[in-house]
Amino acid sequence: MRLRNKLVGSAIVAMLVLIVSACGASSTTLNSNISEPSSATKEVVIEAKSWEFDKTEYRVKKGEAIKLSVKSSSGFHGIKIEDTSYSIQTNESKVLSFDKAGEYNIYCNIACGSGHSKMKAKIIVE
Repeated sequence: MRLRNKLVGSAIVAMLVLIVSACGASSTTLNSNISEPSSATKEVVIEAKSWEFDKTEYRVKKGEAIKLSVKSSSGFHGIKIEDTSYSIQTNESKVLSFDKAGEYNIYCNIACGSGHSKMKAKIIVE
């Protein structure tokens, strides 16, 4: 019985490792439109409050290194850039450069209450 439990446990661990590895591989592909330069020339601040962001669109230039920050005037929030592994929480920032023009959907990735699902905006790269 102990041997069987060990085998089942080992099989579960192996499956989890494979699943996590597969998720990481696809994230790298999805992030190919965003790079991480060492310094920024501009700061873009996303202000979050009770169930909304301060803007519905944030515009940046293709290839421009920006410091993307999240500030909150009420509650604790964060953003996730859809189809990437990039997320930023309140009072955090990341230096990013969008290498491809287009629209990048963002949403609050921290459950913040009843209006949480309405917290959406776009980063428009021109």
